[in-house]
Amino acid sequence: MSSNRARLDVLVAECRETFVQAAIKLNAVRAWDFSCPCVVLDGRADEIKAVVIGVGSIGNVVPTSAAIDSPEVKEWLRIATEKSPEVAFTELLNGDEERAKRFNEAYELLIEERRTGIKGLWSTDDLCSFVSRSQAAFPKAISAIALLPGQKGQSHSILTFESDITSLLS
Repeated sequence: MSSNRARLDVLVAECRETFVQAAIKLNAVRAWDFSCPCVVLDGRADEIKAVVIGVGSIGNVVPTSAAIDSPEVKEWLRIATEKSPEVAFTELLNGDEERAKRFNEAYELLIEERRTGIKGLWSTDDLCSFVSRSQAAFPKAISAIALLPGQKGQSHSILTFESDITSLLS
């Protein structure tokens, strides 16, 4: 079992009451919409933070980046994690001129996001996928996001999952 999976199991067990609250709220909803409850667990520090919020408010709790949706920025992040940021810059800025231009534009957006205080933990694509999964899980399960400490040089990792409400309500 990976350490992230083990950490997630601990978080979910420690925050069961938060999941029960979310299940009660979800059980009272008749049709899915952006106010449907979901759970966000922040286990990046020793003190766990767990909140129930409407799925439409996730972007207010889990910072989202448009820049990291760029394939070039994704590639840069992968190389930077595996090797170093310098090697990643060299690989993306040398060679294919069009790719270098796309990377430069996306990287500038990333820098601008950082300047304005957005330190995206996941991409807008990830957020949209989570919202879709929440809708698909309705009304049987609570959608959840767990923010965990990073591994292998990453600052954090994010796991999304569903928790069946039947066991939470019994």
